[in-house]
Amino acid sequence: MITDQLNTLSQLWHSKKPRTSRRGHFWIPGERIKRNEKTYQRGPMFVDWESPVQITKPYPIVLIHGGLLQSTEWLDTPDGRPGWAERLVEAGYAVFVVDRPGHGRSHTHPDIVGPVGTPFSYEDGRHVFFPPEDAAVQTQWPFAADDEAAMDSFIAPFGPLPADLATSQEMDTTRLCQLLDKIGPAILMTHSASGPLGWLVADRRPQLVKGIVTVEPMGPPFAYTHGIGSLDWGLTAIAVNYFPERSSAEEVRKADPVTLEIPAMKGLPIAVVSGEASAFARFCPLIVNFLANAGAAAESLHLPYYGVRGNGHGLIYEINSDEALQPVLHWLDNKINDRHTTDTTNINDDQVSRESTMFVTYYHDGTNWFDRDYYIQKHVPLVKESWKKHGLIDATALFHADNTAGKGVICTCICKFKNEDAMQAIFKLPETVPVMDDVANFTDIVPSQHFAIPR
Repeated sequence: MITDQLNTLSQLWHSKKPRTSRRGHFWIPGERIKRNEKTYQRGPMFVDWESPVQITKPYPIVLIHGGLLQSTEWLDTPDGRPGWAERLVEAGYAVFVVDRPGHGRSHTHPDIVGPVGTPFSYEDGRHVFFPPEDAAVQTQWPFAADDEAAMDSFIAPFGPLPADLATSQEMDTTRLCQLLDKIGPAILMTHSASGPLGWLVADRRPQLVKGIVTVEPMGPPFAYTHGIGSLDWGLTAIAVNYFPERSSAEEVRKADPVTLEIPAMKGLPIAVVSGEASAFARFCPLIVNFLANAGAAAESLHLPYYGVRGNGHGLIYEINSDEALQPVLHWLDNKINDRHTTDTTNINDDQVSRESTMFVTYYHDGTNWFDRDYYIQKHVPLVKESWKKHGLIDATALFHADNTAGKGVICTCICKFKNEDAMQAIFKLPETVPVMDDVANFTDIVPSQHFAIPR
């Protein structure tokens, strides 16, 4: 038995494809604190980095792991293939992979950082990453549900979160800001419970965050997640700088979402990535709406609309993880890298991109009806046909559930226009009349509209 295991390990290092790159690591130190007349360091952060020999992309990417996990989730997949970290290096990026304080190599002690929360069980892992109720749709998980040895390896890197979400987010944000102060402007890539860290770092270091890719982020706004905590300030557990200023979380909760502007995020490119078979995808449009109201240039990358199907919450390491990365790479090139090239020619920012977005959302009160097939097959094509020649770039419908029986959001149609004038002009077009009249053919819901306009 031991011989068989050694042979298997030997095959790993003989079969792994060799690659050439530059690599290293360093620490972001924590603060010195006193306990019982002794000095300790609180919450340091370990950083691994790798870059291609020839870097071809203008900004590095900082990969921030999800809750309970560690940086290894960006490295290799459970079935041994290269993860997104390696693929991003191959795409020409310098990549920084962190272990958030209290996770992985970023050691901790509850006497120094504070108490930890509940441990992560096998049952929790199955519920979050491949729940039985989604088994028919989720086709990309890399090992069988009854493969107990594979499950042991999958659960191994999970550890407890700090018990206080707000304290944890404050510490993580501080360390990530220190990292950007050290390496300069960068793109942030977050997953799951690290999603709020993207918004917080952008709020505190707006000149250093050039864009955010968030994969299935924690939400929706003001949500409470059992065993983790509550997003009291909208999409975060700690304060962000709204304008007009809000002095308390309660004041934020009571505010009209349209008024919750975050000046530091004005025009910031943000991609919210979601999979077909994940509960997170059902509230990702609410996060996009919140960010758009805040002023960010936020948009949804719902993988089924890019031909990438069958993914759950762990889409970054499922069987088709390489395919799932392709829409992200395309978005990065179009929204950040190409813009950087244009900016270096000294063209005014306003001349680069004035794309504006309208979010049309349908809220179900439990008694409404909605014909999904009609909406997809007839209404969305009608929208494109009617508005394309007037400045519509694209219209994408994102559904929040496979049925329309319960209360909440059914779907959001994301309509991107070449500029604000084109977006506002559609309401005066004769071609818009049949679009509005057609609504009665697929629902009795009066849709709501929100707008994202770069400033």
